[in-house]
Amino acid sequence: MNPPASTSPPTPLPGTDDGTGPVTGTDAAPPPDAPGPARPLLPVAGPGRTRREILRRLARRRGRLTVTLLVLLAGTAASLTVPPLLGAVVDTVVDRSGHGRLAVLGAALVGASLVGAALTWQGGRMLIALIQDTLAGLREDVFDAAVRLPADTLESSGSSDVVSRVTGDVEAISEAASEVLPDITTAGLTIALTVTGLAVLDPRLALAGLVCLPLHWYATRRFLARSHQVYGDIRRLESARGQTVIEAVRGAETIRAYRTQRTHLTELAVRGERAIDRQYDGARLRNRFYGLLHTAEFVGLATVLAVGYALLGRGAITLGAATAAALYFHRLFGPIGVLLTSLDDIQRATVGLARLVGVIDAAPPRPASPAPAPNARRSPAVGVTGVWYRYSGSARPALHDVSLTIPGGATVALVGASGSGKSTLARLVAGVGRPDRGRITTEPGRQDALRYLVTQEVHLFNGTLADNLRLARPGATDAELVAVLREVGADWALEPGLGLDTVLGGPDGADLDDGSVQHLALARVLLADPPLLVLDEPTAESGPGSRVLTAALARVTRDRTSVIVAHRLEQARACDLIVLLKDGRVAEEGTHASLLASEGEYASLWRAYAGRTPDVTDDSGTGGYGTARAPGQRHRDVTGAPEPGTAARTGREN
Repeated sequence: MNPPASTSPPTPLPGTDDGTGPVTGTDAAPPPDAPGPARPLLPVAGPGRTRREILRRLARRRGRLTVTLLVLLAGTAASLTVPPLLGAVVDTVVDRSGHGRLAVLGAALVGASLVGAALTWQGGRMLIALIQDTLAGLREDVFDAAVRLPADTLESSGSSDVVSRVTGDVEAISEAASEVLPDITTAGLTIALTVTGLAVLDPRLALAGLVCLPLHWYATRRFLARSHQVYGDIRRLESARGQTVIEAVRGAETIRAYRTQRTHLTELAVRGERAIDRQYDGARLRNRFYGLLHTAEFVGLATVLAVGYALLGRGAITLGAATAAALYFHRLFGPIGVLLTSLDDIQRATVGLARLVGVIDAAPPRPASPAPAPNARRSPAVGVTGVWYRYSGSARPALHDVSLTIPGGATVALVGASGSGKSTLARLVAGVGRPDRGRITTEPGRQDALRYLVTQEVHLFNGTLADNLRLARPGATDAELVAVLREVGADWALEPGLGLDTVLGGPDGADLDDGSVQHLALARVLLADPPLLVLDEPTAESGPGSRVLTAALARVTRDRTSVIVAHRLEQARACDLIVLLKDGRVAEEGTHASLLASEGEYASLWRAYAGRTPDVTDDSGTGGYGTARAPGQRHRDVTGAPEPGTAARTGREN
């Protein structure tokens, strides 16, 4: 089963010509009969790479960051004048200095508290805004990278992996950025200024407060050394559990047919229990961490009180100074607790950030879009030379030393039995994946050899009918949308009850049958207007004998190089060249007439096809275009539409 694809305008893809000349697959490949290379899993960035990415993004906003930190520093400094002011109140009472001094100190306490609270609040808001802007850029870059990932990379890692990264990991980072990072920043400033305040009162009091540091250091080091691995395992196990659910939902009909529900439920339970067990490990790790933190706080406060009492007894400090020192250290409980207990959230966010940076690093670089070469032919020729390809985990190659030439402007049909390699070859020609050995090139000197793939997997996005069409060209006008609909014979989309503004999909939207959705996919081809078009069984969902879709197919393949994986030989008959694949090899190629005359395997297939099809030229069926489904028979694959210009990057259409 081919994986579902997303709808997109054409763009250069890995393993194909990007406008600068031929791009080849890996020629230094292992022998054809050796095990195929393992498809790359989505990587996870290392700590150094993740740290550089954070600093790079913050450096773009260094001005805002500097102002924000200064505001937070001023607020923290104002708040930390409260302990010495309270100490002065104590000394005033002891010395009986009068009510006037107490009134002044009381007013100063109120003012310091208000100024500190206002500046801390404002600085927190500024920091959250800065972080959210940075995170928004990261989300956009990750999504852009995800849609540019090679299809074989996504298939080998499982769709749940990338989904969990752009959802769960982004959510963990967002929560940490909005709720934890402002508190950590304020806590760090508070700790630094508090220690400074203790040193001003008496350096010996500051040293007494530092007695708790070895315990804090031990607790933190122990937690960090173990938590990164634990949280990484949790993410991977949750991803595996999600993949089980996705595969079960996609294959629900097959599972019911073979009555293997219990097997899949057992597998889901096992993977779920593994994730839960690892979450228990994380909870135990946190509990031990918090226990050590509370012990450190007790030791530190007891030491400060004991040293303060001794200094007071010797007359080295006043009672007010001893009181201020105790209050200073007590005020450290909150910031230290916030700073260290937040390590739990920071570790989860760091793991998520490393996984997101891994997606960015895994994506191929965005190719330049040079201007078309002057006087270049519109439709490029394609050369396939000695191509081998093996799917990950497969015992045998899907393609064996395939070589052929696709003339510029020609329409070529790939035919053969299921598993013969038709779709694999088509996807490689479209640039979705790289050959393990050999190369696929376009006509040298082409500057606009962009590819566009339409698969048999129909897909309807939530949004209006116009939104579904504009995935191919976000800037298309309503008039252009109407024109392409009429050009491919999709007039049903403009009839009363539908129209460009009709909402499709979702609980309240109109639902189209699979053939109608595929009809819209062919209309998008005209909007994208690619010079090289690959169609993988594009009429498989339309029902047999659809005259309308056959005509639409003929229109979109006109005036461009086209490769069609034909599920009906009637479609192949009208093509300029027919290539018959068998067991991953090219068995025959030629025109329909020449292959019939050769009395080879294609001729046998044609006779068998014509024998079970009374009139292969009778395309009188309508295929149900433009009809709504009966109640309860909704389209099987409906999702929210991406924003124009964001998801439409992979050059694949479905």
